[in-house]
Parts: sequence; C-alpha cells; structure tokens
Amino acid sequence: MPIYIRHLRAGEFGILSLLTVTMSLIVIVLKFGLNHAFFRHYYETEDKAHRRKIVGSTLLFLVVSSALFTLLLYSLAPQASAAVFGGDRTKADLMRMVFFISFFEIITVVPDSILRANFKSARYSILNIVAFVFQLSIITYLVIFVDSNVQNVLIGRLAGVIFEALIFFWAVRRELSASFSISELKDMLGFGFPLIFGQISFTLFMMIDRFFLERYTSNAEVGVYAMSNTLVNVVAILVTVPFSQVWTVMRFSVMKEEGAEEYYSRILTYIVLVSMFLALGVAAVAGDGLLLFGLKSYYPAAMIIPLLALSAVLDSAARVLNIGITLRKRTIYAPLVIVAALAVNVALNFLLVPKYGSLGATISTLISYVVFCGLRFWASNMFFKVRYEWGRVFTLAALGSVLIGSFYLITFYYFPDYVRDPGAFPKIIVYASMSIKALLALSFPLMLFALRFYDERELRRLVALWKGVAFPSKEQLEGS
Repeated sequence: MPIYIRHLRAGEFGILSLLTVTMSLIVIVLKFGLNHAFFRHYYETEDKAHRRKIVGSTLLFLVVSSALFTLLLYSLAPQASAAVFGGDRTKADLMRMVFFISFFEIITVVPDSILRANFKSARYSILNIVAFVFQLSIITYLVIFVDSNVQNVLIGRLAGVIFEALIFFWAVRRELSASFSISELKDMLGFGFPLIFGQISFTLFMMIDRFFLERYTSNAEVGVYAMSNTLVNVVAILVTVPFSQVWTVMRFSVMKEEGAEEYYSRILTYIVLVSMFLALGVAAVAGDGLLLFGLKSYYPAAMIIPLLALSAVLDSAARVLNIGITLRKRTIYAPLVIVAALAVNVALNFLLVPKYGSLGATISTLISYVVFCGLRFWASNMFFKVRYEWGRVFTLAALGSVLIGSFYLITFYYFPDYVRDPGAFPKIIVYASMSIKALLALSFPLMLFALRFYDERELRRLVALWKGVAFPSKEQLEGS
C-alpha cells in the first residue's frame, strides 16, 4: 500500500479495484465450490486410493473446466470490459490478464487444499510467504522503475500466481493423482455448487458499491473508496479473520457445556471491544497518513476512513451473531439473511451514491452492516436464544462513535485548507492531529474504566496481567 499511495494514481487504483472484484467473482464461480467440497470428502475416508480419486477428480475437472472458460472469456474480453466499465471496451487487454490470473488461482486450489488437509502448516506458510515476497518484488519493480499503471500491477500478479502454482504443485507432487471418478466428482459438485450463491452474495454485499461509484462518479472516486477499504481492512486481517477461524471450532466445542450461553454472550462483547480498539487506531492514523505520504488524489479518503472503520467493527460482530443458525443446523437462513442485507445495500447505493459519491457508498455500507447484524441476530435467536450483554456492547459502540466524531471535528479544522494548498500548509498541524487522535484511541480502554465498563472478574484479570508485565516474578525472569 505505501507503494500504491505514492506511485499509483487514485484513478488507476480504482480500475485495479474493479478488476480485482471481477476476478474474485470469476474465481468463486469457476471453483464450483470444490474448495469446500474437497475437505468434506477427503476427511470422510482414510483409504489412500479413495483420497487419490478425490484429488485426481478435483484436479482434472478444475484444470479442464477453468481452461475452457478462460478461452471463452478471452474471446469475450471486449464485452466483459464494457460490462465492468460502463460501456468502455478499451480495457479488454486488462480483462484478459485478469482471466489468466484467475485460471492459475483456481488450479492452485488443489495443492493448497492438499497441504491444509494434511496439516502441513509449516510448509504451507513458507510457500505462501515465498510466493508473496516474489509477487511483491515483481510488482514493486514494475510500478516504481518501469511505469505506474494497472497493467504492470497485473503483470506482477500474473507472474506471482504462476510462480505460486509452480512451487505449490512441486511441494505436493507425490500426492497428486490423475485418478478420475465421475461419481466422486458429482458428489463433490452436489455439495459445493449450492455454496456458490452464498459466496457471490457476500462478495457483492462487500464490494458492489465499487460498481455504483464507477457508474455514477469516476474511477478516481472508486480508487479513493477502494484505498479507504484496503486500509480499514487491517481490522479484518488482525482480528476478524483470525477470530473466525478459531470461532468455527470453539462455538461447537462448548455448546453442550454448562455456561455456554454466557460464553457466547461474552464473546460478542470481547470481539466488539478488540475490533473497536483497533478500528479507532486505524481511524486515528490512516487518514492523516494519506495526507502526509499519499498522492493528492487520495486525500478525500481521510473523510470516509473513520466511518468505514465502524463498519469493520460490525463485520466482526456479525461473525458471532449467527450462533443459533449454526448450532441448530438452520444454515438455509444464512444466504437469506445476506441476500436481504444485499438488497438493502443496493437500494441505499442507488439512493446515496449519485448524490454523495464515496461518502454515500460509505454510509450505505455502514447502514447495511447494521441491518445485516440485526437480521443475523433475529434469525439466530429464533433457534437458540442468547442474552447478549447489550448494555456493555452499546457502551462500546457509543464511546467508539463519540471518538470517531471527535476525529472528524479535528480533521474538519484543517482539511479544506490542506487540500487547497498542501505545499504551503504546515505539516506540523497534520502530525499534531494524528498524535491527538492516536492518544484518544489509546485512551479507549481507560475511558471504559471511567465508565465502569469492566466487571470485578475482568478487573482482577487486568490487575494480574499488569503485575505480570510491570513486575515480573523471579520465575518469569529466569524462564525468559
């Protein structure tokens, strides 16, 4: 991101964002849900021959089907460009590169799944890091030293996914198989194909606003909004995604234990607490950071990042609020909820984006997440009632919203003058703004203490934690 905000104009980043969304949708469809079905069938058997059939059937089907669809899409690149970019067919070459990148991402599902299914976490992590560093190096070289445009970013991505496919297939070469079973494939497709609809709906729920911005505003506006979401995505990377991976197991492991309801209730409180704390940190520094170090075309992002940070908190909370749906196996309600939330999102984008641009998209996202959380709670509570600590949750939300409001008041003080003439404006004021906001964000846990948010058990744990850090025991010092 530091490379993009310094070298890639907002309009170029907007085009890249739309292409990335398109690629995500293509990959979801052309995986046919086999990335999920693979694990479901692989773990059903211990027979090595049967597992080789699962591997071979998945591999051969994905290679052949994705190759055929890539050739078809290649020939339809001008039409695809017109569909994504509002009638503009000139980006057909970029679309073709997206199709090739998608192809390699799809076929790499097989070695990726084999490593994960066999719990080869160390090898899996090393391969991902190596592939990431290679791709990052290529993109950095092309963007900085050749030309700062979307085409070079896509060339770097294509080189990266080809390299990733090569090293992943090499790593699992002994587990690969050409054994094919039509019946096995039909069973896997029967399991995985229905999941595509839910995945597409959720992806559109999170990203469809980019297409509204492209239609009613400009690629630069798309770029501003996409960059804001990318920076706010820190909350998802550090909190929401890791939590979701653990939560998938933990919610089932305690469901028959006494006190399970209290456990589920407190989990919502704590995930909101942690995600809000991090979201405030991002909101405090990201906007001013763009003003100080980014291209001028990204400056408007400073006015929407704080609201998007609140949306990230709601995204984290939503992961907990479907407990009844999953425990009672009423998963049919999950896609219905996301489709309803998507409908609200689309209606709000139609209403707000033409008038307010990226700010309208931001407000649409925030309101849509509120609706999404409400619908998830309503559907879940029909089957498993959890008495969440709403008083404490609303305290977190209210205090976080007040701090976000204070960030806006500080930014409004200098933002118009800074945008008018960045070169003449004293940078010390922006640094001071960032420092004050960061101090407010860091004070969030202390403000909660003043509001008597913590109960006695939590206070005892905090005191014990503080003593352990500030005054380590002799045993701790010897152990370290």
